[in-house]
Amino acid sequence: MQNRELTQVHITSSPYRDLPDLAPGAAVLGFMPAFRDVDTEEVHLSVNEDGSPAAVHVLDHLPDHWVTERDQAGRIMALKEGIIAGFMRHARFFTRAELARLPWDA
Repeated sequence: MQNRELTQVHITSSPYRDLPDLAPGAAVLGFMPAFRDVDTEEVHLSVNEDGSPAAVHVLDHLPDHWVTERDQAGRIMALKEGIIAGFMRHARFFTRAELARLPWDA
């Protein structure tokens, strides 16, 4: 029960607060964390260091041409304007707001 409470606090206080009660486990339903450049429509899945799909939005390993600032260790600190977080499913990108409006059934 305590873990559920912590998860709920995290969800309501993070970028996932726009989603119905499914994040950060959206990948379970086939929604993979991704990022899109709104100007070019270029999309990249969120990936782990080994290249496997990440379960949450991870800035590491996004294209260099999206990065505007890195720290001394090379970690991404800022992205160019127009990069948004969302989810991919069946080759379609969904914003968090679009997911919040989808009808969810059992």
